Amino acid sequence: MTSYIGCLPVSVTFDLDSPLHMSFALDDRRQHTDTIDAMTANSKAKFSSVSDIIGALQNILAHSQVIIPDLKTQYPISNTHYSAFNLNYQNISAIITERQQQLDAASYEISRFETVIDGINHIHQQLVAKKDKITQSMNSHKRLVSTLWRLPAEVLSQIFAHCLPNRHRLSPASKAAPMLLTRICRRWREVAVDMSSLWQRLNVRKDWQRAAFCYESWLKRSRGRPLSLELQCYKSNWTKLRSLLQPYINQLSSLSLNFCHNGLQPEVMISDFLALEELTISLHFNCEAPVVQSISQPPCTVRSLTVTGRSFFNMEYVTTFNPAWTRLTNIQINLDEPSAFPQLLRLCPSLSSLTITTFFIAMKTLEPFTHTQLQSLRIITNNFYDPDNEHRSLFDTLSLPNLCALEARAMYSWPHEFKAFLTRSKCPLESLTLGSHLSVTDEQRAEYVALIPSLKVLVV
Repeated sequence: MTSYIGCLPVSVTFDLDSPLHMSFALDDRRQHTDTIDAMTANSKAKFSSVSDIIGALQNILAHSQVIIPDLKTQYPISNTHYSAFNLNYQNISAIITERQQQLDAASYEISRFETVIDGINHIHQQLVAKKDKITQSMNSHKRLVSTLWRLPAEVLSQIFAHCLPNRHRLSPASKAAPMLLTRICRRWREVAVDMSSLWQRLNVRKDWQRAAFCYESWLKRSRGRPLSLELQCYKSNWTKLRSLLQPYINQLSSLSLNFCHNGLQPEVMISDFLALEELTISLHFNCEAPVVQSISQPPCTVRSLTVTGRSFFNMEYVTTFNPAWTRLTNIQINLDEPSAFPQLLRLCPSLSSLTITTFFIAMKTLEPFTHTQLQSLRIITNNFYDPDNEHRSLFDTLSLPNLCALEARAMYSWPHEFKAFLTRSKCPLESLTLGSHLSVTDEQRAEYVALIPSLKVLVV
């Protein structure tokens, strides 16, 4: 019978009628035993190369097998009532002694083969290391004749810049650029790490502290360039986030704050972010007053403000004496009530682009108001039409003399006062876009075009 011990099958003969005797069923047992012992002690002593070792092993394997002896005796092994048999305890004791000797001998041989296997594994590891070094050397020399590896650093930099994902902000994932570019080869890593433009956008996740070194390295590689960051805001991590960002506050030009869990809202103070130009706030719940107050007073450098999410922004928390709002030029915001819209226009005299989502089609009578800088206005409403209301349209008293583009969506009907608005504003309106089942009559369209011949009315 053939059995494999380790990786060397051996032929062993058992004679149970005489003292234990084990022998290799080969032409020259002693020669093979000496060969294995020599390999274990010092493989270089008997063989001039690894090929000789492999040849000798193959020869042993080809002529070796393990013979499993028949260990049956006159005594039953199964669960039988032994009282039915005439037991010779002296004879059984001798069998047990003999089996112990056989077990010891087999264990000894297994130990010897394990020693041999360890030696073979060591040689195998050396061969693998040899292969790796040869492969590395071959690849290094291939690079010398490859056009890709001979590209100047300036060309590689241009290629790397186009490898960045389209996402607004990036994460330190090893399978995406720019981190992936640092894992290709030493030269690519040097070029990528030296490109500060690759490290300007970063999404700092909630569990960032698990990879704090990675985030710190990312920010350091920006080397003074403007940074665009997205932060997850929780009470438990805001203080540490501030510590992470502190060395780079004067680089931070774009910031997105995500408030995802009610009851875990930190008091976020960003008034000292004096390089900040773009601020985005995502509110996914009804914000508490301290949060709204802290983010409603951005630094005076901010020019663009976006407030998104499921919650509506309460303008009551915005102080009329905050100069930051007077400098805003672009706003996207969800307002909590109709009166907030004219309040927003009055607070932001420099506003040139405005997108609002709110509950109004019409509102109570407003005092006439003119905003001279607004060029683009996008309105999305979330209210139901009430045919019995006595409210007046937003366009009834508002004048926008520089308005170039107007988009309205989700309104129940288009206000009849719009013609008067165009006449009063005398604006250079170029496009009027109406969506979500909102439309104008042919008569209205003709009236608008008569006032502004270049106007394009688009219903989507």
